[in-house]
Amino acid sequence: MFYDVSGQLSEMCGALPQARPLPDIELVSAKVHEAWMAGKRNAGVHSRLSELGEELMVPYDQLSQAAKELDRGTVRAVYAAIREAEQS
Repeated sequence: MFYDVSGQLSEMCGALPQARPLPDIELVSAKVHEAWMAGKRNAGVHSRLSELGEELMVPYDQLSQAAKELDRGTVRAVYAAIREAEQS
């Protein structure tokens, strides 16, 4: 038995559900960045500089590759956790 995508308990003759491909990392990284900025703004933060002095409170497409890599790293970690959970 397992929980399907909708959260319903399912049984498929003992077979595991097939993993669906994960969305493009760049698209998800942009969404992660938007959510991070929204959280900061909700907390009253309107500027955040990187360790190198780059403003991070800008749209994802305006970030340097180094700054984008912070969001990509978050997405990669979540994707790795999803893949691991699917194999459990």
